[in-house]
Amino acid sequence: MLKQANIKAYLAFVAVAIFWGTTFLAIRVGINSDGVHLFPPFLLAAFRHSIAGLLICSYFIVFKKQPLPSLKQFKQFSINGALMLVGGNGIISWGMQYVDSGLAALICALTPLWIVFINLIMGSNEKVTKIMWVGFVICLLAQYLIFYDKVNLLSDKNYILGLIAIVVSNICWALGTVFSKSHVSNLPVLYSAGLQMIPGGIILLIISTVLGDWAKFNPSTNSILALAYLVLFGSLLAYGSFMYILKALPAALVSTYAYFNTIVAVFLGYLFLNEVINTKVIIAMLLTILGVYLVGKKSKVAKV
Repeated sequence: MLKQANIKAYLAFVAVAIFWGTTFLAIRVGINSDGVHLFPPFLLAAFRHSIAGLLICSYFIVFKKQPLPSLKQFKQFSINGALMLVGGNGIISWGMQYVDSGLAALICALTPLWIVFINLIMGSNEKVTKIMWVGFVICLLAQYLIFYDKVNLLSDKNYILGLIAIVVSNICWALGTVFSKSHVSNLPVLYSAGLQMIPGGIILLIISTVLGDWAKFNPSTNSILALAYLVLFGSLLAYGSFMYILKALPAALVSTYAYFNTIVAVFLGYLFLNEVINTKVIIAMLLTILGVYLVGKKSKVAKV
């Protein structure tokens, strides 16, 4: 029997399902260079999480009188911030310089599959059933359809690197999700999210500095607006809500957020960025959702 969740938890789920889908568009707009204006991707992610983390932690420490985390807790938050915010958000922001937002979202919809693999590697006693194998094959078929008309792009080194970056970011996000589920804090969920964002933002700032991003930093008005959106809706609202629903809602329901993210991102990319959406893209999107559903349906560890 699934536990009865309150309306607050379901509203948090809606925020994750919808607003995280919109962040693919916001990242693409934020980092887009017109030849004059540029917001380097790691710097965009660094500002996003540093600002959001400082706002959250200041609120809880000053107004809610929450204590500072212990050294052990801070280490856990730093590891999670490094995996999910640096490895997840930071690397995907870099990859989306070269890959469409809709395609990035379709690849990210496979994250629950990586969670299955990670748990199996870590010694989970969960068996891979025939239905799960069917789900894996369907997901591979979906990816084939996605790239069928993009074979010519594979000759572009930057495009390939962008794809690799997005896959790596998925793996990092999956690792962070597994780590988060196994290291539960007794601090308020949103405060915990903020404590992850600060070390994550600091690491991203260091990476940006090493890469020389400050010399290229010349954001446009749209980039600044995209950053503000990512801080408010991507980090404060959606990431905080995600940390909350991991604890508050049935795992089977939480796993479905990626389906909604994909649909939202694909159609926003079509509406605002003139990204291609045709019959093959729609079929690939539906097959991806079906494949991930079959894997998640038969796997406890995939439902996070």
